[in-house]
Amino acid sequence: PVSEFATVKHIVPMLSLANAFSSEELRAFDQRVKKIIPKQRLEYVAELKIDGLAVALVYENGIFVRGATRGDGVTGEEITSNLRTVKAIPLKLFGEDIPPRTEVYGEVYMKKSDFKKLNEERIKRGESLFANPRNAAAGSVRQLDPRITAQRYLDTFIYRATFPEGNKFNTHIEVLNYLKKIGFKVNPHIKLCQDIKEAINYCQKWIEKKEELDYEIDGMVIKVNSLKMREELGSTTRSPRW
Repeated sequence: PVSEFATVKHIVPMLSLANAFSSEELRAFDQRVKKIIPKQRLEYVAELKIDGLAVALVYENGIFVRGATRGDGVTGEEITSNLRTVKAIPLKLFGEDIPPRTEVYGEVYMKKSDFKKLNEERIKRGESLFANPRNAAAGSVRQLDPRITAQRYLDTFIYRATFPEGNKFNTHIEVLNYLKKIGFKVNPHIKLCQDIKEAINYCQKWIEKKEELDYEIDGMVIKVNSLKMREELGSTTRSPRW
């Protein structure tokens, strides 16, 4: 056990996401993107926004060397020992063509069924109950004793990566497929959409169906698929423009 967590700097800042609360706002976002990048075919990727604790994982030559919370987006708390106990986080990546260094980003979460099981166990032991799966996951990851974290039912989905030594990918979908291939868990409900209308329809479908999932989501995320376009779009100090 440690007495407190050290603070570490992320390789690339973990920015917040800009919110949209209606399909009109999403269409306005689409128009803004088209203004900056006119006359180009624009694909979007629609994803579930997992309600968990955001983490950044650093791998060197395929070995997991550091894990941290999102924190303020620039620096977070180093929780490597705790994250090593999460079975869904690979300690070693497999396959050929592993980058010398990469930082991947994801959510550590607890399934609804596991949350129920954990609270039932806590009732038997006369312990206080967790309010919801997100609090349970966040509280479990931030334990000062990794042995406690290891006993909790934690899972993860990875949704992004950076490659400081050079990126050979053209699209977000290519990156996600690669991450799956080398050992990361990627959410299966990710859709490549040919336009904003298709992305909006997909989001509405999942907002209606979210109770069917065994984990909680707190919305949907729509991203530009092309990594080159993302570079052109850039970001504000707070959130990506893509």
